[in-house]
Amino acid sequence: MGNSWLWEQPIKPLLSTEWFSRLSHFSKLFVGFSGGLDSTVLLHVLACHPALFAKIVAVHVNHGISARASLWQQHCQQVCDLLNIPLIAHSVEFERSANIEEGARIARYDFFSSLMKEQDCLLLGHHMDDQAETVLLQLFRGAGVDGLAAMSELSAFGPGEIARPFLSHSREQLEHYAVQHQISWIEDESNQDVNYSRNYLRHQIIPLLKRKWTGVAGNIARTALHCQQAKRNLDVLAAQDALAPENPNSLTQNSLLITPLKELNRDRMANVLRMWLKNNRVQLPSTVTFERLIDEMIFARSDAIPQVSWGDVTVRRYQDHLYLVRKNKNKLPPSLEWGAFPSPLIIIDAGIHLQAKKHNPGLLIPPGTKIYVRFRVGGEKIVWRGQTKQLKKLFQEWGIPPWIREQTPLIYFDDTLAAVAGYAMSDLFFSQEANDTWDFINFA
Repeated sequence: MGNSWLWEQPIKPLLSTEWFSRLSHFSKLFVGFSGGLDSTVLLHVLACHPALFAKIVAVHVNHGISARASLWQQHCQQVCDLLNIPLIAHSVEFERSANIEEGARIARYDFFSSLMKEQDCLLLGHHMDDQAETVLLQLFRGAGVDGLAAMSELSAFGPGEIARPFLSHSREQLEHYAVQHQISWIEDESNQDVNYSRNYLRHQIIPLLKRKWTGVAGNIARTALHCQQAKRNLDVLAAQDALAPENPNSLTQNSLLITPLKELNRDRMANVLRMWLKNNRVQLPSTVTFERLIDEMIFARSDAIPQVSWGDVTVRRYQDHLYLVRKNKNKLPPSLEWGAFPSPLIIIDAGIHLQAKKHNPGLLIPPGTKIYVRFRVGGEKIVWRGQTKQLKKLFQEWGIPPWIREQTPLIYFDDTLAAVAGYAMSDLFFSQEANDTWDFINFA
């Protein structure tokens, strides 16, 4: 069944010409489709636009929380069949013993992210009332500017972008559109459960506020816009404060030079740290823990190796850098033969991705040699620059933090250390003349 009947419907201006133009530049438009009012109206509005129709893919995530979850999925399939829009339906598993709302949200966004490619956009139906609720939730949690900025209309998401084109419209406007176009939608019974914080705000608090102040949802949502502007300015300031001439991308890497931070006041120092953690997709810790990053890490003695942990991450300091270390519960293998050389060697549990590249000059591999990958146990030596060196002393000279030394792959030709991946090649196998020589790169 075609969708030409939709184009004959009078289209209310829920999306501006600017929005349609913006969306037309994407290759694919994934629409988060729960079957509720917001996402159903969003899907309908987009389907009504001939230039966007071929780009649309609806995505329904079945969390399996409600007894009616399978019926909702069937409803979504029926709607998409009617609109002649493809539907991706996916069931997710997540931890349900703690915060179910948060677990479901993380699982949902993880699946959305897995679909994205460059030039793709994920569209969600969040509206002005959702934005107001989010601002209040963040306010009651004691959030700062980032939290009060709430949801943005358009931002990066994985390799693509995420868009929320209804943030300037109220739920009442969306419902009016749905009624006018005779659109049916699902009502999730859990939305009435005031034990959930968002529902408590929606049904108990915001109605009281509306009795006192006209247009309160719009005013609260406007606060998010002001905070988004402040957030952008703070991000620019953080990039300037952290700028290291030799490393202009320092805030996107897992190490951060602290020398320029020591010249800042405490507020600007904290601003740099927040941006560094956000850019590395780390959830900010509590205020008390965050303050420890300044007091115990940046202002620590120069020879100290302090660390601060929360969640699944640890921030450690070595010399003049902070390092972001994600906890790895898997043990490194004592020895692993690289039997498929020169194909890449991937040790998934350890997060190690080794590649061998033809390189001149490089290492000449003797015929019949077996290649092994091992990790430090202590006492390793390598012939390097005309001398036999202890690997421990070389790591110290190179300024490599102790926890990185333990995870650095060591390349052995039979039982002889031939290379420290990414750092050094042994003189015993090094050649500037042979054509068939190799270098080893670790993409951990």
